[in-house]
Amino acid sequence: MQQSLLQKLNLAIERFLSYPGCDQKTLIMNKNLWITCVVGLIYTTLLGVISYLINPGYKILISYGLALIATMLFFLIAGFFFKRSIKLLAFINQSLFILVTFIFILKLGGIPFSGGLVFVSLTSVFFIIAFQKISYIIWMFSLYVLSVILAGILQPYLTLFPELNLKTNVTLFVINILMMSGMILVFIINVISQNVKIEQLETLRLKELDEAKTKLFTNITHEFRTPLTVIQGMADLIEKYPEEWQKEGIAKIKKNSNILLNLVNQMLDLAKIETGMMYTHIVQTDINSYIGYVTDLFRSVADSLSVRLSYQTSESPLLMDFDPDKLLHILSNLLSNALKFTPEGGTVTVSTFTNEATQLFTIRIADTGIGINRVHLPHIFDRFYQIENVTVNPNGSGLGLALAKELTELLGGNISVESMLGKGTTFTVELPVSHNAPTENNCRIDKSQEQIPALSTIRNKMNKVIGPKISMRRTLPLLLIVEDSHDVSLYLASILKNKYLIEVAENGKTGLDKAMSLIPDIILSDVMMPEMDGISLLEKVKNDIRTSHIPVVMLTAKADVTSRLSGLERGADAYLAKPFEEKELHIILKNLVEIRKKLHERYSSTENFPLPPDPGFRMEDEFVGKVKQVLEKNLDNDEFGINQLCNELTVSRTQLYRKFKSVSNKTIAEYFKSLRLHKAKTLLSSTNMNITEITFAAGFKNLSYFSREFSAVFGTSPYDFRRKIHLERSAKK
Repeated sequence: MQQSLLQKLNLAIERFLSYPGCDQKTLIMNKNLWITCVVGLIYTTLLGVISYLINPGYKILISYGLALIATMLFFLIAGFFFKRSIKLLAFINQSLFILVTFIFILKLGGIPFSGGLVFVSLTSVFFIIAFQKISYIIWMFSLYVLSVILAGILQPYLTLFPELNLKTNVTLFVINILMMSGMILVFIINVISQNVKIEQLETLRLKELDEAKTKLFTNITHEFRTPLTVIQGMADLIEKYPEEWQKEGIAKIKKNSNILLNLVNQMLDLAKIETGMMYTHIVQTDINSYIGYVTDLFRSVADSLSVRLSYQTSESPLLMDFDPDKLLHILSNLLSNALKFTPEGGTVTVSTFTNEATQLFTIRIADTGIGINRVHLPHIFDRFYQIENVTVNPNGSGLGLALAKELTELLGGNISVESMLGKGTTFTVELPVSHNAPTENNCRIDKSQEQIPALSTIRNKMNKVIGPKISMRRTLPLLLIVEDSHDVSLYLASILKNKYLIEVAENGKTGLDKAMSLIPDIILSDVMMPEMDGISLLEKVKNDIRTSHIPVVMLTAKADVTSRLSGLERGADAYLAKPFEEKELHIILKNLVEIRKKLHERYSSTENFPLPPDPGFRMEDEFVGKVKQVLEKNLDNDEFGINQLCNELTVSRTQLYRKFKSVSNKTIAEYFKSLRLHKAKTLLSSTNMNITEITFAAGFKNLSYFSREFSAVFGTSPYDFRRKIHLERSAKK
């Protein structure tokens, strides 16, 4: 209970003393200064009360106590209003301590007759060491030494305070020496513990900084690797098929080069802002018209994503000072984010208005997207900060919003965010209204900044690359590509279309849906994707009996060992880092297709169950075993068919067909017929039933059909097989 109370008190003091921008080190120092002053106030008050109770005649000592209490109250009250200046206030407070003590030492008759008050001044010198500021320490020590020297020089001219006798003076000396020594001891212990805590915080900060750097390099390399994959891949396609890919490939190379250039420029811009080398070009023009123009640049992007983009403002123009280039960067980052995180059918609204009272021009960009969890909001503008397990478009270096904040502050404004999970997010930018810059009629935007192409164009090109539908090319293995970068998907489909039947999913959720419905032969998936990341997709595929047999190749820009191990531990069959060699990808996929032959060998026979245990085939063993069990229960039921089996297994007809065909290289009908023939073989060798009875018992309706199929599988007719069995038994007897 006591510890809980102390913790609550500690948190209350921290809330009381904290202010925006106050780091942990400063907060600890301010808290220690404030607590020390409170303890000193209590101690001085108690000592004054005790002195008054012992002898009310000690007016000068009581006055001294009141003077000290006044200085401490000044510090505590002023510290409430000027939290950022607590260190300076404490310095002034300790200087007053020495001056007030010096005055009362003189009034009491000098150092030998002051009851040890000189030690009160000495504690101020020790106290100021905690500031870790040499100028403060030198000043405080010099002030203390000067007061002692002056008291010594003035000693012969001082008059003793008559109420203090020798006994009282010695008693006060002892009390002050002990109390001040105790306070100095507590102070030294506190300083040591404070330094230890600060060192721990510094260690933690360095660790976080190291983690941030690691995350930075991981994120930046991820951002680089995806466009580099497209650039490298398109260059290879142009080299191999110049007539088909020259125009399209060059466009993709230019686009992804611009993406890389934009990322580098963002990093350079942040570095310029840090070093004070980012300059503004302020002009006075119609800001409403300019924002409308920038918003229009994103119309095609919004249309391709099926998101409604609107701009709402007053019709009258608003002339004010702003930097068009910086505002373009701010709006572009905010609009890009809003569009990326808003699902199909959603809305992104840009609105502006002016607050006449505060003379602030406000820009609001609101979306109806997925929203942001409130725990992430305080860090959303931090550099390289990314929300973990984000469900939509997780790709990004974490630079965009940080740059938007830095540029807004560079223009003298501020940016804030409000969000509700699942409801949407609103970013608010406030800029000061002024009219001091030269007027400029037209603000031009660099047209070289290529916008995102419409998805319809990409899909048309993708359909052309993928080629005929599944039903027209059953002989090729079905490869499901799950990749959120349309350019990467286009490249992969282009290099694999001749050896695989291609299906493409634009995100992890769609990829899982397609994997469950199509039961592909192989899945090639990116790791960082919208809706559902590749690792989550992998886990769901490998833990579902319908898809557990499908080989999954993880294709990612995170090439570090930890990421590879994470994917492999979760069941990935291969891990390939971007940018990759086309030949390497072909070899990996080919080898995985070959591995399917092991599945075929394991499950094609109806006589091998129960199979030798193998952890790698646990779910497949369960699946095939369940199919075999259900079919064996219904061997003599000539009405039992695929629909009844699907109901028993709770899977669709397509899922059952593709799953079973993938693992056994047989259709359900072929496997069922094989089970019936083997049952007939068993009955022929172990019972006295005639062949007609066996035909019906094994589920065959027609005797001639049964004889024909039996002969095709076992190389002999049912009649000859039974006669052979009887002859062998007779020979043994």
